Amino acid sequence: MIIRVFDDKRAEVCDGLLTKLIQDERQYNKFIDEKFIVKDYFKNVIKDDNNILLCYEEDNLVVGYVFLKQVVYDDVNGYLIDGLFVEKEYRNRGIATKLLKESLNMVKDRDIYFVDVGVMAENKTSLNLYKSLGFKEFKINLRIVYK
Repeated sequence: MIIRVFDDKRAEVCDGLLTKLIQDERQYNKFIDEKFIVKDYFKNVIKDDNNILLCYEEDNLVVGYVFLKQVVYDDVNGYLIDGLFVEKEYRNRGIATKLLKESLNMVKDRDIYFVDVGVMAENKTSLNLYKSLGFKEFKINLRIVYK
């Protein structure tokens, strides 16, 4: 079941899922601190009604989330998907797709012109998911790593 998060308890669980997401991204970015922990992030951002935090609950457990925050680039309103994560044992069941579709439906009728998402280039699973929902490459960042 998809629930919009307005309460501190679910927000705290989503902090834990965001921590797991960031740690998962270490496989693509060696500069991420392995001891990094997210604390009290979502309980603050959900106070802004323009931000959208959805969680997916199964058997009274939060097993996934998606977070969209409103952004303005060049005086144009949009949203940024600033996190999507599903616990490993719940993956490949369509949960991420359901969360994304629900969140995109929530913002499509607002006064916005775009929804952006950043994905690590090597994360083919995420790239394929976003592309299956109509996302197209818009901007590519390149990096050279010296150490």
